[in-house]
Amino acid sequence: MKKKLSIIPLFLLLLISCNTQESGIGNNEITINGRVNNYNGENAELYLIHSQPGTKKYRESINIDSVGNFKIKLKSSIPLDAFILEKKSFANINFIYHPNDSIYLEFSPQKNNLDLLKTVRFKGGRHQTNNLLIDFQILREENNLGYGAIQPISYEKNAIDFKTEMDSLKLEQQELIKRFKNKNSLNTEEKEWITSFGYETYYYFLDDYGFGRENLPDGYFDYNNDVPNITISNIVSWRNLSERINSYSMNRITPEIQKKFSPIMDDIIDGKINSDSLIIEYFEKNIPNDLLKQLLLSHYYTAQFKENFIEGYRKNLTTLNSLVKLPIIKENLDNYYRETLDFINKPNLYSNEVLAKMKNTPIEETFSKILSINKGKVIYMDIWATWCSPCIKAMPHSKKLMEKFNGEDVSFVYVCIESKEDLWKRLVSDFNLGGGQHYLIDKDQSKFFRSALDVQGIPQYFIIDKNGNIVERGKDIHPSNRITEEKIKEKLK
Repeated sequence: MKKKLSIIPLFLLLLISCNTQESGIGNNEITINGRVNNYNGENAELYLIHSQPGTKKYRESINIDSVGNFKIKLKSSIPLDAFILEKKSFANINFIYHPNDSIYLEFSPQKNNLDLLKTVRFKGGRHQTNNLLIDFQILREENNLGYGAIQPISYEKNAIDFKTEMDSLKLEQQELIKRFKNKNSLNTEEKEWITSFGYETYYYFLDDYGFGRENLPDGYFDYNNDVPNITISNIVSWRNLSERINSYSMNRITPEIQKKFSPIMDDIIDGKINSDSLIIEYFEKNIPNDLLKQLLLSHYYTAQFKENFIEGYRKNLTTLNSLVKLPIIKENLDNYYRETLDFINKPNLYSNEVLAKMKNTPIEETFSKILSINKGKVIYMDIWATWCSPCIKAMPHSKKLMEKFNGEDVSFVYVCIESKEDLWKRLVSDFNLGGGQHYLIDKDQSKFFRSALDVQGIPQYFIIDKNGNIVERGKDIHPSNRITEEKIKEKLK
């Protein structure tokens, strides 16, 4: 039985993957400095959102000092894009960076995205490029061609009518991109980013409409037909390109692999056939674009590492070394693999690192309390919020899982973040989770909690062993998954 449990996720990760710290291992450091004008300690909350080929997406909290100054660093050996999220206004401040860049920006807090963007100015390194990016962001918002371009009722249309609406949207976006390019003297890198960002919501809406929907007409996902033509110059707009690759993998590659492997699926599940070898072989034979092949492989293995699966990568390392040649992808994958391996083999080191990150922060006392009162027990920790629909849907499964371990040395700890107290109390009561331990942590605590535990999205789950070591993490240990019960039982031995 254990063999089946370990093989199924390895193979199915590619088939079901739908993707959402100091990171991005490269050779050169980038410094982002800035100032929040008129900062009063409460009117701005900043996060750096970034990723690279071969890594996960990172969301790093940015500390702002008492007068509004902030500074954060990342690493990369190639030009890429990232953005600073100002959470109060939900503004995304996009920028391009190169190795060794020192970037400086200023802005003033505002109540909405557009008003804040109008106050953003970059100075110093790469300021001309990044100010152009901001100007185009403003133009897109003013023309309502961003995420507010369609109404929710559009999703009630049939697929053909919806796609017709999207084609009209794309024509408007195309015209906006053309006008901006004609008005401004842009270099190749700027043109690439402007084009990618200009069409961002066209692809997003099509992906969103098609996700999980049955009986879509043939050719619905043809909007991804240009993905096989990507070149190295496209990577500078990695934020959007990575989403395109994910969509291509899920909506084009996955169905082909499912069809090809369906006759031998039982043998794959039973572990008689190495699923990773089949997937690698498929990419070798069917993806002629060498860069896309490397990006698809990195997409597949980062999804595995995120769920703590490393065997497929280890067993096929020789083949992967011959296929993945772009240094930044190979280096990032190798480092992500080692990071995951350390987490699996040395949980005490990871746990100590988490505690070190929490030291002298608002969350230190709460987390220490969770560990101390449950000393000698296995802890299943659920990170959730009252506004998170997937979190809410998982609660009945969590209740069933908790009931299975009634009377055993297992504690169920529910940490609710960024939520209102009255609604939190009502939901805890409604779910009848009285056997669990419940914590509501405030905004400041949530920020440090997310950062220390690398919580990128919720719900998020952790298993902590009897010695207080975090031994499992991720959505793979969702309370509805049978493997979760097995993993908890293992830690009880």
